[in-house]
Amino acid sequence: MDVKTAVRVFDVINLFAEVRQPMIYSEIARRTEIPLSSCHALLQTMVAKGYLYAPGVKAGYYPTQRLLHVARDICSEDPLTLLFQPLLSALRDATGETAALATLAGTRVVYLDVMESRQKIRYSDEPGGFMYVHASAAGKALLGALPVDARRCLLDSCEPLTASTDGSVIDRASLEVEVEQGVTLGWHRSTGENVEDVAGLAKGFSIHGEAFALVIGGPKARLLKNEERAVEALLDIFERIPQTLIG
Repeated sequence: MDVKTAVRVFDVINLFAEVRQPMIYSEIARRTEIPLSSCHALLQTMVAKGYLYAPGVKAGYYPTQRLLHVARDICSEDPLTLLFQPLLSALRDATGETAALATLAGTRVVYLDVMESRQKIRYSDEPGGFMYVHASAAGKALLGALPVDARRCLLDSCEPLTASTDGSVIDRASLEVEVEQGVTLGWHRSTGENVEDVAGLAKGFSIHGEAFALVIGGPKARLLKNEERAVEALLDIFERIPQTLIG
């Protein structure tokens, strides 16, 4: 269940990330669909806490550097991403494709960290990006890492399955077969199911009872052409995760 006030704070932050310019509170209220009085009170609270300021008379509001410094301090000590960053870097370099660490956020997949490919034509995403759990290699790998009962419960919450592209698997029975096949193989694949012309490979696993996945994403033709080598690299990097974490 969403907490309305918390959701509104993030909506405001995400709006500034999108427009990247000062805005008056009536414009913020309109674009976030927050009632005017509530929006004004929220913005004043964010000003009082040092996260927003007014750059000039009638110029509106804009985030301060406090948000950047707080986020940087928090992320600099994230034990999981610090552990996985060299592994993701090695996976990117071994495959030439974008590598990521993913987990579940409710019924969706969220990237915790992303190492983008150095190639000019590449799959691009960023930490915090969401995908449907049924329409990506990461999602299938995460489903495969769950106990069967938890997997079924999650899929119950996702129905009806929504198509991201024409290639999305929206038939639950077919999806469950794909997930089981991937569990048997030890890795999962998607081909143009989340983004057209993008393919993904993923290896799911559990850390302290929570599902995670190592992910490779790239242009479909290129990644599938090199799939055997990419899967080998994916499984090799997985074996480098400290075994004390897995399970």
